[in-house]
Amino acid sequence: MKVSAECIPCLFERAYREISRVTCEPEKLKRVMVEVLRVICENFSVEAAPAYLGTLRERTIRRVLGVDPYKDLKKKANMLALRLLPRVREKVFGDTKNGYECFRRACMFSVAANAMEFDVSGYDFRLEEIEKTMESIGLAVDDTFKAYNHLKNSGKVLILTDNAGEIVFDGLLAECLKVMGLKVVLAVKPKPVLNDATLEDAYEVGVDKVVDELKTIGSDTVGLIWSEASEEIKKTFLDSNLVIAKGMGNYEALTELKNTGTNVLFLLKAKCNPVARSVGVERGANVALLRKL
Repeated sequence: MKVSAECIPCLFERAYREISRVTCEPEKLKRVMVEVLRVICENFSVEAAPAYLGTLRERTIRRVLGVDPYKDLKKKANMLALRLLPRVREKVFGDTKNGYECFRRACMFSVAANAMEFDVSGYDFRLEEIEKTMESIGLAVDDTFKAYNHLKNSGKVLILTDNAGEIVFDGLLAECLKVMGLKVVLAVKPKPVLNDATLEDAYEVGVDKVVDELKTIGSDTVGLIWSEASEEIKKTFLDSNLVIAKGMGNYEALTELKNTGTNVLFLLKAKCNPVARSVGVERGANVALLRKL
């Protein structure tokens, strides 16, 4: 997915919101924003993916400020998600022995949890809203049946996670895949970027005990950017019968790939207009989109 004109002000608005979480000092705010502006302008291209430019923004903010702006929010998100997990697990597994229905429900809750993101322009989310979000779920694009039929003859699935808190319900999806007899590899970020899940979050919520393998993508990028991913995760990606990619960052980055032959199920909430247009849905829609890259 290429950057659009609408992405440009969004990149800087998100930077300002994020920096404001750390400092209210006018001079520091201005200094960091000027540095973000410089870095993005020097690296901007109309052929760039928004995830790449967002990665440059995030690295610049962390380099100048020296802190993780979302550290406390991520811990709160993980705790809240863990409190909700028993009820959601009951809704996924409780009253069905139908393999597809279990898979679809797990995907739907995993998509709903993608709401747990902050500082996106025009999208306001508060952690206390997640319980209500998980109660009413619909999919504007629903390729879960196609994905399930593909999985029935599969061996290994890779889950590329997105946000902290959300990762709890990705773990629930992994449980469902394990029941189907699949090997599940789950990949997180090696260090902080936005409010994305890291190894620390994965261990904190216990998903390491659910999956067969826990890896990182090898780089602190917004989504899996192929040129910066580790050789290990690239091999896992290409060897997987299905990749489940969570969130807009992974959609922006992975849709740049060509001719890999890999089937990817994108599970996301379209929180911005450019992503919504690219998918072909209204902004705010929940999506389970299967594509062969």
